Amino acid sequence: MLNKKAFTLTELLAVIVIIALIGTITTPIMLNVINTSKENAFKDDAIALNRAAQNYHAASSIASTVKLPLLITFKDKKEENKFLDNTANTCETSNERMLEYSGKNPDSGNIYIDKNGDISIAVYNAETNQCAKKEPNEKNITIENIDQENCVLSINPCDI
Repeated sequence: MLNKKAFTLTELLAVIVIIALIGTITTPIMLNVINTSKENAFKDDAIALNRAAQNYHAASSIASTVKLPLLITFKDKKEENKFLDNTANTCETSNERMLEYSGKNPDSGNIYIDKNGDISIAVYNAETNQCAKKEPNEKNITIENIDQENCVLSINPCDI
């Protein structure tokens, strides 16, 4: 009479094959969920930037320290601001953060707020290879799958 307390080689191979099949099926599904989450997070960040730009313009009617027009430039996730001086026809640079928002800075791009409150956005996310764009006459932000070089504003107030 044999005392059988261990798995046979066949039983172990069957378990390994089943685990491999489950991994093969679930891995692409999980990667798709992760990519979709990153894309949605980028869109939410772009919407937050647009709201922050709207709030910045609204503050200009209350506080005299708010300067308009304003060009915000993102490069390597760092923010740089340029205030347009229309009388001298020059741009003043400031590294001070102007827009108050939650979320991550985009990898690159620009936001332009003019004196009338029209907002233009073209910001890029390298992780998802997407560009969030909004023209002054548009209400909503559109997300496009384009390369970083084509994710630019249609206006060029400071020769960006």
